[in-house]
Amino acid sequence: MTNEITISKVTLWKIICAILLVLLVAAVWTKGFGIVEADCTGDQQPTQPTQPTQPTAPKNVAVGDAPVKGDADAKVTIIVFSDFSCPYCAAAAGGNQQVIDSLKSRDPSWEAPVPGIMKEYVDTGKARIAFKYFPGHGTGVDAMKIALCANEQGKFWELHDKIFANPGSVQDVAKLKVLAEEIGADVDDLDTCLESKKYDSRLESDTAEGKAAGVSGTPAFWINGKLVVGAQSFSAFKAVIDPLLK
Repeated sequence: MTNEITISKVTLWKIICAILLVLLVAAVWTKGFGIVEADCTGDQQPTQPTQPTQPTAPKNVAVGDAPVKGDADAKVTIIVFSDFSCPYCAAAAGGNQQVIDSLKSRDPSWEAPVPGIMKEYVDTGKARIAFKYFPGHGTGVDAMKIALCANEQGKFWELHDKIFANPGSVQDVAKLKVLAEEIGADVDDLDTCLESKKYDSRLESDTAEGKAAGVSGTPAFWINGKLVVGAQSFSAFKAVIDPLLK
């Protein structure tokens, strides 16, 4: 009887150990079973990769008729897939101070990349930047449609900055219209544009293009064919852009 009990205990422990080993391997391969993401696909704080990543077989990402700022003949083209409801997209754009403070607490040298890109590269004619929609948190649909309508009035980038600086407005159409009016947009024209639903399919096509190109969350930046993911510091973008200008 004692031998049978001993054998049973040994067998039980072998089974437990085997199960634990399988779970450990699974956790490694799924990056914690997908609980923590490196972007705005959920509410977890993203890790900040130190090097740009690129899918194995990237698909060409084109500016098309996306809102764009900068010289059309610029040597560097940056296409950002973003979502106005994504707090890390807001931080990358220089908004959402809470997230910025969190990123700086981890790295005091962290700088918002988009304002730096605008000042050092776009405003100087070295680069142009285009904005496309990708559902990071998925609640920025109305904000994106209003921003696209504002683009018809040449007000996209001004509204872009306003929305990211006022994250509480993202899901409130009335507040979004107030922000648009503050930058000089014609609200009646915005209403006509929104009622036409002309940009409903644009959001779908942007998302499909992003997925085909390997984008899995926001913000994601295509820089002359190189994919840089996450709200990385401006210095990480300089490391990619400067060699392209030589």
